[in-house]
Amino acid sequence: MRLRGIIEGFYGPPWTHAERLDLLGFAAAEGFNLWVHAPKDDPYHRRLWREPYPDDELARIAELAGAARRLGVRFAYAIAPGLDLCYSREAEWEALVAKVEQVRGAGVSSFQLLWDDIEHTLHCPEDEALYGHEERPSAAAQAPFTNRFARELEQDGPLVVCPMGYAGTGDSPYRTIFGPRLDEDVVVYWTGPEVVSIGISRESLDLAVERFRGRELILWDNYPVNDFDPERLFLGPLLGRDPRLADGRCAGIVANAMVQAVPSKLALATVGEWARDPHAYEPLASFERALGTYGREVYDAIGRVPGTDPGTRPSSTRELMDALQLGVDAPTARALLEPVG
Repeated sequence: MRLRGIIEGFYGPPWTHAERLDLLGFAAAEGFNLWVHAPKDDPYHRRLWREPYPDDELARIAELAGAARRLGVRFAYAIAPGLDLCYSREAEWEALVAKVEQVRGAGVSSFQLLWDDIEHTLHCPEDEALYGHEERPSAAAQAPFTNRFARELEQDGPLVVCPMGYAGTGDSPYRTIFGPRLDEDVVVYWTGPEVVSIGISRESLDLAVERFRGRELILWDNYPVNDFDPERLFLGPLLGRDPRLADGRCAGIVANAMVQAVPSKLALATVGEWARDPHAYEPLASFERALGTYGREVYDAIGRVPGTDPGTRPSSTRELMDALQLGVDAPTARALLEPVG
């Protein structure tokens, strides 16, 4: 697939700076070419989107962007202003531009716009006057704002946007308005037939493309993300992805990782292998390769949990597989949510 990415797009404690740098190196080694910075609980990404990053936070973004550039991975910064944005107020647009330009000054040249997980609510009288009569006012407000972002903010490649209606294959009042009013070169995120999709077929992709009026989609794959159940680790290989997705109007895949950074590597390694050649992908063989490369690191991370014996280490891939059990429940995962030491 053309775009093969990892997104830090989960709810919960954001990864540390060291974890991000480590995962960037992992991404490059596994053939990923895109990294999307979108931690939901980074206040400056979402809740405090108008406010500039403090100097220390901005310096960390600059270091991430520089590391990604050296590794050959595109670093994309995503902003999510929809919680309280007044779409038609010029001062709001200027605040967003100022934020984007601050991040651009840190060496970032790719940007994304996220409307996911917000209410169908307008936040100011100006928007009510302009869009309140529409069948789905939020879609009517977001489409022109998205187009302005795409037209006026220079970046590498087309704008990628996450709509409010990011899952499913059916039509809706939101999609009926949002899709046709988007500029043709805007690329849209889609999570599959469900928010967390067990299987994604080429037929479901084609239906979703039709619902978004023929435009190209990127699969935002909510595997192995675990923010809905953070005390469980998803360690197994990627399953249920139709290789024919690569032959359709799908620009690529971006995998949403777990709250726990190191344990994410097992599943993400298999996502990377699928993305490089979906038709040749063999889940169990891919998983065994991932275990051989990252299994001990993951096992060591799990072994830091109080009550485990750090001296007990598996001696073979099979023992690693048995130890990791393709998924770990609490209290192991709960302990990994806490800082070590």
